[in-house]
Amino acid sequence: MRSSAEANPASPVGLCRVALSFSPPRQAAEHFGEGESRKGLMGKPQHHLVVEVGPDKGLTITVPPHGIRVGRSSNNDVVLKDSVMSRFHCRFFFKPDDGLWAEDLGSANQTLLNQAPMHVARLHVGDHLVLGDTTIKVDNDSILDATTTRKLFDSPVAEGPADGKIEFRHASNGKEPGRKPLRAALMTLLILLAAFGALLWIYKTTPRVRDTAESKPSDTARVQALSISYEKVQADAKNIFRYVLELEANELSIQITDLQNKRQVAGQQHRQVAPEILQSLSDTIEQADFFALKESYQGVATDVWDLIDLSVTINRKTHRVWVLNTHEPEACKAVREAIEEFGQNELGLAALAMAPEKLIDMARAASLLGRSLYDQREVKHDNLANAIRSLHEVEWYLETIEPKPDFYASAVVLRTEAEREMQASGNDLMFLAERAIRLKDWNEAALQLRLLCEKIPDRADSRHQNARKKLLAVERHLKTK
Repeated sequence: MRSSAEANPASPVGLCRVALSFSPPRQAAEHFGEGESRKGLMGKPQHHLVVEVGPDKGLTITVPPHGIRVGRSSNNDVVLKDSVMSRFHCRFFFKPDDGLWAEDLGSANQTLLNQAPMHVARLHVGDHLVLGDTTIKVDNDSILDATTTRKLFDSPVAEGPADGKIEFRHASNGKEPGRKPLRAALMTLLILLAAFGALLWIYKTTPRVRDTAESKPSDTARVQALSISYEKVQADAKNIFRYVLELEANELSIQITDLQNKRQVAGQQHRQVAPEILQSLSDTIEQADFFALKESYQGVATDVWDLIDLSVTINRKTHRVWVLNTHEPEACKAVREAIEEFGQNELGLAALAMAPEKLIDMARAASLLGRSLYDQREVKHDNLANAIRSLHEVEWYLETIEPKPDFYASAVVLRTEAEREMQASGNDLMFLAERAIRLKDWNEAALQLRLLCEKIPDRADSRHQNARKKLLAVERHLKTK
């Protein structure tokens, strides 16, 4: 039995042992190489999957106990070069006492198991899976023995004699090994103690990164793998309503089809989502216990098709819930509603669930408000910005309405004119501010920059951000006067 120091390479003794006797494997754990290194002590392959067809032909894959995701995105555990494969195509995982399983992650071309489409399935040795143009064969369907796996990479450890006594062998004199004197054993202990002291000194003298905001993981890093694939279908004899939301690589798109009301959103809108918004959505999903839900809930109704198909990936955790013709669990409902609200807020599609007549009424009211604010744009500095926002709402509300009502065209023309006027006003104010800065008239510069920030109040607008940055510099000059 190996001691804890030998089993833990991070311990001082383990580090000495690794430094003195470690021989690196030919390749990493995903590919065990040729010959006997690919087989365990009992002759079973020490990998689970092998790519037989595709750009990565010959690659062997080992599935750890916690599972892996496979696809062409760099955020997967195993990245394959198949361009036909989805970015997050499928995952492989183990169920307790039930071997190796595979789950399709809502891929565009599905995952085929032995030529048949699958959602979640138990895998057996000899099975073949097709992912895009890649064919993967199952060579092993059981969790690898930890001891066997360790021996593939550890340096050889001499077996002790049957009587349990420690025996040291001389270098290579061709004779029977003799007992090593106590003095040599003590010398070995002293060497280990010296190595431990050296490692301790290195640890204490190595500069450590302070716990500052710069050293903490950014919001982008925390949610870099957040992806969502959500489809809702409500169909009966009179209508088919389909809503599809995709979030991948921080980019959001929504596709909607409503046959009865003749509304269509083709999914061509794409929006990059801010990291803090993704983090908030990620926290909401985690708190709702979505990952603890069962994979499938199904009712018995036959005259309707009421489907919710929701896949969520947060970092390395992936879960898919399928609800058909039955009440959805509360955790699923909470996550679904949060995702729908997120999509509506980000793409301005909040009104898609409303009747066309209601949408037209809301658009008419927004159009009247926008025109009124535009007419009073000299009364308050932010009236012009508010007018533009209201006129944008007209377009949002009527995006799926055909034909457009008569006031739609005039609202679009007015919004274009208001934006042109906003741009001209912003340019003029920035010109005055920069001239004042060159003349070192800090009071005048601050006045013009504050006015620009009031006219363009949206903090996400680059013009506001630029003015705010210059204003901070100007205010520092004012403090030193």
